Amino acid sequence: MSQVKEIAYSVLNAVTFGRGVSRRISGETIRFPARWSRYYESDYEPETFRFFRENLNEGDTVLDIGGHIGLFAVTTARLVGESGKVFSFEPTPFTRGVLEEVVALNGVSGIVEVRSEAVSSKRGSTVFYDTGDTISNANSLVRTERSRTEIPISLISVDEFVEEKGLKVDCMKIDVEGVELDVLRGARKTFLELRPVVRLGLHPPFIMQNGQSLAEIWDVLDEYDVDVVYDGDPVGKDWFCGQDNLFDVNLIPSR
Repeated sequence: MSQVKEIAYSVLNAVTFGRGVSRRISGETIRFPARWSRYYESDYEPETFRFFRENLNEGDTVLDIGGHIGLFAVTTARLVGESGKVFSFEPTPFTRGVLEEVVALNGVSGIVEVRSEAVSSKRGSTVFYDTGDTISNANSLVRTERSRTEIPISLISVDEFVEEKGLKVDCMKIDVEGVELDVLRGARKTFLELRPVVRLGLHPPFIMQNGQSLAEIWDVLDEYDVDVVYDGDPVGKDWFCGQDNLFDVNLIPSR
């Protein structure tokens, strides 16, 4: 980053008294550190915001799997309130530091617990692949042509985390850049017994690089007895498995 930009951000931090820069994103006002205040466009992922507004209530518990810099951690924390809880998982150390700062700037540190683990199918340890781009949203457990460095990390599954914490999970956001199948497989008990609503981001190219497929993911979702909804309408297996670019769906318990 250029010295001029560094000076500009320092000045901006000073004039805002360290309270961050306020941004209005898809109807939500959120404060960010000056350096990262322009990261999101003003109309970023409106359907994801809508999903949370329609499905979250005071006192709910949310698993934010793939927390990045906290946009949805803050949004969900406000919706669940002080009687609720958000667990935000972000394995990349620098990005996690920004996430913690965003959570603090928005006054929800008492609601959001930031976690360093990557979520997968089971507990263990491995490396997390960093693209080398600052606060990249493409870091992953899947090695791709963009991967530059390896970060040693711990793994945990949803079911293990939920059992250890004694949680009643109401909602999950899963955005994991290619390890969607592993996360879902490690959440079997949570899906079948707790019946959370889920916002699931799917990355077909990364899924393929991980040696997995959308068809395998569909079969797991079918076992979990959820309706797969895209843009307000239920979709079938043929449509789901025919996607080749990033897309997001809502998973709604069928009963």
